[in-house]
Amino acid sequence: MKPGASLLERFNGWFAAPIEKLEELPEGDGGFLALSTALFLCERYYRTLTKTQENSNDNESFKIAAADDLVLSLEDFKIFWMVYRNGIQHQGMPRTHKDKNNVNYSWHTKAEFGGIPEFHDIDAHSREIRLNPWKFAELMVSKFRNNPAVLEDAVSHAFGEVK
Repeated sequence: MKPGASLLERFNGWFAAPIEKLEELPEGDGGFLALSTALFLCERYYRTLTKTQENSNDNESFKIAAADDLVLSLEDFKIFWMVYRNGIQHQGMPRTHKDKNNVNYSWHTKAEFGGIPEFHDIDAHSREIRLNPWKFAELMVSKFRNNPAVLEDAVSHAFGEVK
C-alpha cells in the first residue's frame, strides 16, 4: 500500500482486492477465507453504523441493524451469526447449532445460492442456512464502497496508515 493512501484505497487494497484474488482459485477453494473476511467486514460495518465498536457489552445493536438491512428476523440473523461467523472466526469452518427448540441448524454453501443467508427447512427439526460466500463477500464490500464515510467513523479499530 502506498503511503498516504485514502481510507477507500486502503479498504480496496487490504480487503476487496484480496477477496477478488481468492476467487481466482479453482473449485471455489478460497471461499472460506473470503467468507471469513466478509463476516468481520459485516461486523465492522454494522458496529460502525450503530456506534458500538468500542462497546463490547452491546452485542445486540449491530445485530438488529444487520438483520433489518439484510431483511432477516433478528432470531435468524443471530442463528446465522452463530453458525457462520462464530464457526469460521473461531475454528475456520461454519458450525452446527441446536437452538432452544431442539432445531438443528447446519450450513450449506453453493454458487447457486444468494448473498443473503436463506433458511431452508429440511424437516421439523432441521434447518439449513444456505449462502454463496462470494456473493456475501461482494455484498459486504459494496456496503463500504457505497458508504465510504463509514470508514472514517471507526475509532478504536481505525485503519492503519502506511508511512
